[in-house]
Amino acid sequence: MKCVIFAGMPVSQEMKSYCSGADFVIAADAGYKTARSIGIEPDLLIGDYDSAPAPAQGKTIIRLPAEKDDTDTLCAVKKALEYNMDEILILGGLGGRFDHTLANLQTLIFLAQTGVKAMLAEEQNEIMVLTPGEYRFAACKGYYYSFFSVGSSVEKLTLEGFRYPLSEARLTHAYPIGVSNEPVKEELTVRFERGMLFFVKSKKEHLQA
Repeated sequence: MKCVIFAGMPVSQEMKSYCSGADFVIAADAGYKTARSIGIEPDLLIGDYDSAPAPAQGKTIIRLPAEKDDTDTLCAVKKALEYNMDEILILGGLGGRFDHTLANLQTLIFLAQTGVKAMLAEEQNEIMVLTPGEYRFAACKGYYYSFFSVGSSVEKLTLEGFRYPLSEARLTHAYPIGVSNEPVKEELTVRFERGMLFFVKSKKEHLQA
């Protein structure tokens, strides 16, 4: 089952397509305004509302204390897990305060460790965390593909179908060699044996002369 979680950063109307097929929608704090701005009415609202007005009465709201260990977005994620969601998409979770962006990236790691398929997405980027195994997917033209080690290293990383292929390579967290790869075939393969991997798909820049 698919859950879409709205965090507080604005998103464009084109992002509404990401909500297609969602079984449940949660707005984390200011994410309520984000969702409503593209015509999405959340099923559940959750947050401490210390930086955004509380929604009108009559909504299904879980009010959180301002002083807590988890971010509002992580609280929304944990609520989605309580509802047995096995696919979670976070919109409005990139940009703005960098500490919030890092917290949302760590939330992806948390979800990967629980075995849930998860993604952070905005207009230019899609970010996932991959665990060891083999992944095959169709190439998208006009995108860069980048790979970063989540922990100290990723072991025996193989990339097939890319301009810069790898064969059982070691990727470390202290050297960004995995930036801006490009597809050269229609099917792409990512395979590795140990570690965790940030997988980033980014739209290419269209610079005007």
